[in-house]
Amino acid sequence: MSLLLSRRRALAGAGLGAVLAAELSACSASSSDSETPAAQSSGDWPRTVSCDDGEVTIDAQPRRIVSTSVTLTGSLLAVGAPVVASGATAPDNAGLTDSQGFFVQWSERARDAGVEKLFENSSPDMDRVLAYEPDLILVAKTGADSFTDSVEQLRDIAPVLVIDYGGRSWQDVTALVGEATGCEAEAREAIADVETRLTEVKDAITVPEGTTSAFVVFESGGGEGAAAILTGVSPQVQILAELGFTMAEIPDEVKGDTSMGQRQDIVKVSLENVQKGVTGDNWVVVASGGETERIVSSNAAFSTAAAYRAGRVAYLPSSTFRLDYYSALIMIDSLEESYAA
Repeated sequence: MSLLLSRRRALAGAGLGAVLAAELSACSASSSDSETPAAQSSGDWPRTVSCDDGEVTIDAQPRRIVSTSVTLTGSLLAVGAPVVASGATAPDNAGLTDSQGFFVQWSERARDAGVEKLFENSSPDMDRVLAYEPDLILVAKTGADSFTDSVEQLRDIAPVLVIDYGGRSWQDVTALVGEATGCEAEAREAIADVETRLTEVKDAITVPEGTTSAFVVFESGGGEGAAAILTGVSPQVQILAELGFTMAEIPDEVKGDTSMGQRQDIVKVSLENVQKGVTGDNWVVVASGGETERIVSSNAAFSTAAAYRAGRVAYLPSSTFRLDYYSALIMIDSLEESYAA
C-alpha cells in the first residue's frame, strides 16, 4: 500500500487528525538536521521553475521552506516537503482552523512535522520570515493570505515561488510545489491517490438530475456580498464535474466586477442576486460551517429558491473552503455521504 493511500485511509478512519509521523515521505527533509539522508538532493539542481509571476531559479533542493500562505501549506505537507513555518488565518474557527490558525485538515500533520506558526494574515511580519533562514519561500498571488506586496523584499532572503491558487486546480498547485521542492514523485502519488478515490465514489453515488450550482455563503451577510458562486476554474467545481455533476452556468448579468480581486474561481453576489446567479436545480453549499444552514433556511434570498424548497441541497464541511490534497479527500467523502446510491 502506498504511503499516501494509507494516509488517506487513516484520515477516513480516524477523522481529521490521524496522520502518523511514520507516514512521512522520503522527500521530507528534517528541519532540525539538514544532514539526514532525507534531506539529501533529489533530482537535478539548480532548476528553474515557472510560477505565476515568472520564473524562479532554485540552486539546491530546499531544506527549510517558509510558506507565507496558509492555503499553500497543505500542498507542501502532502508531498512531504520540509516546511518549517507557515502563515495562518484567524484561530479557533470551528471546523476550519485550529488554535494556531492552521487549517484543520492538515493541522495535526503540521504538528507532527514540527511546522511553526509564522504570522497571521492580518499582521504579516518580514522579520519573522528572515528569522527562519529559509531557502525557499512560498507566496500566494491572490486571496486573503497573499503577501505579494513584499515579494521583492522576500527575494533578498531566498527564492520566492508565487502561486495563484485561485486560478489553478489543487492538482496544478501540488505538481508545481513538487517540482520546486524535488518532490515530484510524491506530488504525482498524491494526485493519483485522489483520482483513485474519485473513481471509487463516482461508482458509489447517484448524481442528481438537472444542473448543480456550488457556492459559499458569507455568514456575516456584510456589504461585500451574501454568497460566492464557484466557477468552472474552482477546484471544488472540477471535482463535482469529474464525479458527473452537470454544473449550471453563471449568468453574465450577475458577474460584473464583483469577483474577489483577480481571482477566477469565484463570483461574489449580493442577497438580491443570489437566485439570479445560483440557478442550479441542485445546490452544493461549500464550506458550510457555523451558521450556514440556519442562514440558508431562514433568509428568503435562499429559502424561497426552487432547489431549497425541493430539498435538493447538500452541505459540505468547513474544511472544503480551500482545497488541497487533504481537503479534496474530505470533500469527496462528504459528497459520497450526501449522494449515496
